Amino acid sequence: MVSYLATVTLAIGVLASAPQPVEWQEDYGAALAATRAGEQPLLVVLDDPKSAEARIEPALLREGAVDGPEAELLDDYNLCHVDVTTDYGKKVAKAFKVKRFPHLAIIDRTGSVIIFSKSGKIDAPEFETVLAKHRDGVRPAVRRVSYKLSDGTTGSTEEAKPAYRNPGYCPSCQRRSM
Repeated sequence: MVSYLATVTLAIGVLASAPQPVEWQEDYGAALAATRAGEQPLLVVLDDPKSAEARIEPALLREGAVDGPEAELLDDYNLCHVDVTTDYGKKVAKAFKVKRFPHLAIIDRTGSVIIFSKSGKIDAPEFETVLAKHRDGVRPAVRRVSYKLSDGTTGSTEEAKPAYRNPGYCPSCQRRSM
């Protein structure tokens, strides 16, 4: 009996320590709903897996793709990978207003604002940097800074601009909906 319990305990320990495969959603709507229900940002990859120029490197899309202490960065995200050659993928690409692939986007943990967006090839070091920077899923605060020029006129600038700006975006409306 003791040996049976020891064997079961050992088997559970081995299974628990085995790396879990990264699970990518193919349904953007389901992935966005999971993001809104949880507290993780959403990593969206839009690409053509059959084209070498229009796909993200497959090695980047699996656990352990990034090296060093940040090796499990994908665990911090809900993951969505959409093939843009399908009818559904074309609709998602149109919703993101993307015409150049591959495209990578990170949506904040509330599922309401794109905090990072990039079209075109991305290499492993840049991918790791982006994942590490946005892993908390908090959108950067935009701060307007006013100043006076030497001629007496007033100027202003914005600091920490989000990656995606929507002219119809209203922060007050966002606060009411949360």
